[in-house]
Amino acid sequence: DYARWFSRRLEQDLRHTKPDILFVPAAPQLIAYADIRVPIIFMTDATFFQIQGYYDSFKDLAAYNIRQGIALDRSAFQKATHCMLASDWARKSAMLDYGIPENKITVVPFGANLDRIPGADELKKEKNKTCRLLFLGVEWERKGGQIALDTFYQLKRNGFPVQLTIIGCVPPVPVTDPDIEVIPFINRHNNEEAGRLYQIFRQTDFLLLPTRAECAGIVFCEASAFGVPSITTDTGGVSTNVINGVNGFALAPEAGAEAYAQKIREYFSDDAVYRQLSKSSRRKFEEDLNWEHWGKQFQQIAQRIITK
Repeated sequence: DYARWFSRRLEQDLRHTKPDILFVPAAPQLIAYADIRVPIIFMTDATFFQIQGYYDSFKDLAAYNIRQGIALDRSAFQKATHCMLASDWARKSAMLDYGIPENKITVVPFGANLDRIPGADELKKEKNKTCRLLFLGVEWERKGGQIALDTFYQLKRNGFPVQLTIIGCVPPVPVTDPDIEVIPFINRHNNEEAGRLYQIFRQTDFLLLPTRAECAGIVFCEASAFGVPSITTDTGGVSTNVINGVNGFALAPEAGAEAYAQKIREYFSDDAVYRQLSKSSRRKFEEDLNWEHWGKQFQQIAQRIITK
């Protein structure tokens, strides 16, 4: 099958390149059936075992394909010298479902995919008078778009000053409220459009993303870079990236619009409380949620492997 073909190709390539360490990001098919003498660092944000039925794209697979996928994935994890996983959620599955020992795993969250990281002097100094919410996601249903929309309406009905910007998709329901802006697509590789996204992040008070399924969520790292707290869902790997009271809140999966609205009202209504949450959001980015931190962790793991 295709995985065995990839593994054979990799074996051939390694005969010529002979690296000290092989880094394999989220491609278990490359190493699952390969006979490799080089130490392997395998990186991923989930096991195949745990995403069955979790993401829509992994629902309704044939039983044979599921068994085959799990066997392939487990083999890759077992062949790896060390596993760099994006969340505690993925770590638990690797240990419980694949039998990977804890000392073979390091949890390192991903960083922000931003070409331009704002300096401390570029962050907004105070919250806006009108609370600006940002929903950023391509998949409306999976990212909890309707809950975000209902949260906006809930706040507005209660007389709370609020605006909502939706980026990345078009709601499947009519949206006519003048305080909602819909931007179907932003091309981050276009300087002008990337600059627009940068300014939107700078002006945002909360990232509102009631996601239904999420392995990691790089957008939480990006929001934290701007000192923007995230109001999201405790599902999948989210709780590794969003720490309650530090850079936002991950609400229970069953939480509805009223719970999201209440959390936003609570933290936006007190200037000092919001300012502290914004500062700790940025600090969380600087300490953990950046690629430099990821790179240092990778370097330490590689060094340990090489010097064994």
